[in-house]
Amino acid sequence: MLKRALFIYTNILFFCIFLVCNVNTAEIHFIDVTEASGIHFQHAGGIDHRVVPALVGSGAAWRDYDNNGTLDLYIVNSTAVRPEPNTILPTNILYRNNGDGTFTDMTDNAGVGDIGWGMGCAFADYDNDGDADLYVTNYKENVFYLNKGDATFKKFTSGAGGIGHKGFGSGIAWGDFDSDGFLELYVGNYIEYTKVPQGDEVFFPYDFFGQTNLLYLNKGDGSFIDITDSAKANGGFHLTLGVAAADYDNDDDLDIYIANDSDQNILYRNDAEMTFTNTNQPNARSRTGDIRSGMGIAWGDYDNDGALDLFVTNWLDENNVLYRNNGDGTFTDVSAKSGVFESGLGKTCWGTVLFDMDNDADLDLFFSAGHIDPATWENHGQQDVLMQNNGDGTFTDISEQTGLRQFESPGVGRGVAAADYDADGDLDLFIVNSGEKPRLLQNKGGNKLNWLHIRTVGVESNRDGIGTRIKVITGDTHQIREVASGSSYLSQHSPEVEFGLGNHKIVDKIIMKWPSGTEQTLTNIAVNQMLIITEKVD
Repeated sequence: MLKRALFIYTNILFFCIFLVCNVNTAEIHFIDVTEASGIHFQHAGGIDHRVVPALVGSGAAWRDYDNNGTLDLYIVNSTAVRPEPNTILPTNILYRNNGDGTFTDMTDNAGVGDIGWGMGCAFADYDNDGDADLYVTNYKENVFYLNKGDATFKKFTSGAGGIGHKGFGSGIAWGDFDSDGFLELYVGNYIEYTKVPQGDEVFFPYDFFGQTNLLYLNKGDGSFIDITDSAKANGGFHLTLGVAAADYDNDDDLDIYIANDSDQNILYRNDAEMTFTNTNQPNARSRTGDIRSGMGIAWGDYDNDGALDLFVTNWLDENNVLYRNNGDGTFTDVSAKSGVFESGLGKTCWGTVLFDMDNDADLDLFFSAGHIDPATWENHGQQDVLMQNNGDGTFTDISEQTGLRQFESPGVGRGVAAADYDADGDLDLFIVNSGEKPRLLQNKGGNKLNWLHIRTVGVESNRDGIGTRIKVITGDTHQIREVASGSSYLSQHSPEVEFGLGNHKIVDKIIMKWPSGTEQTLTNIAVNQMLIITEKVD
């Protein structure tokens, strides 16, 4: 009898602990507010077109392009596959955030309505003048827009040194790779698309050769030069889709990871002399060079050990991979151990983000999904996946509990971009769907716990502070983030860095390490605010 009573008591205790630990998750819901917010975008591509640039989809980027304090949204579009004469072609769209939960289409006013075969996009203040410029990758010719400072842009592709490469542009990463205060631009390229399907023909990426990637050096005078070959970072004809920069080895310079379709992924280590080493060669193993069909990339310290870990999405008969950073220049595949192995099986996975959706001081995981083979699947849509970080190195799929299974039909997911667009303290999600309307998912309930968001302003460093390493200390919890431009799949998350703080009511310490080498410390910071930190210069 005593044993039975003890058994019942123990189970009740564990159940109560479970409820306490998951109360915030039970209250969190993601609500589709796309139409209500005024976003009426329609992606012009889609699987049924059987044309590679139309079916691989596009990305999106968050940025306050007009410096009014709210995050605006740029969405890349495809184009008409076989347009009739005098057809009005679809364009990319720029939505201005009205600050009340709604958006206004400002594409024509701003002058950024590109009509190319759109792929990726990323904003960055490349000339350090205080406003965000925009680079867009396309199949055929890329486009660069210079922000004029009055909420309009001018096409400046040739003026910036001819950076409108005519290839099959894909992922983008802005970063000050030589730490001189000016942002370089790394551009991925996909395939040598030399033949277009006729009739019922279907071609896939592995039917084509890859193209080399590009690294443009910012000269500091408003122009760039191509230094790809001298920097040893051309990607090796590997069918690049995803690109994301981060300082994975904690040596104070930005490295580059590229996710390649049907070929080996590459982690380029920055050797601090504007040259890079492929760490997935036999003599420099980082153990991140799996040969799969890499799509999207997310950097983030999911286990709060002070080193950035890496998540990569893949094709449906492969698994997504979570690489834990060992802190010695190598990584360990912990996909199975962490619980993410099965999450992507049977799904073709694309955009992704490691983000603290519930502000409990650890990074959760989201990725989009959608088929790509028009001949195999009647329903091209697939369910996107949200996984909660359990705080012990494992993740649990909470997609259903948080409302991601509420839709009548799943989307054909591609690009994913995360941001607190409504400035309520929790992170929302925007998903681009191939050939369909996108989804803006508003996070409801994720701000029950405390939070801190930080926007960086460089002085000696680049104006955006891209590459700044930020450590936030609350009690025994140490979290790190990096300011980045370009990640996920062809997309850009908010330029702000977001920290969940749990029940802590004060931030004990913020330690900033800027790309210039400057270190800056702030103490006793109030929670639940957007904090703008300007680089301190002696």
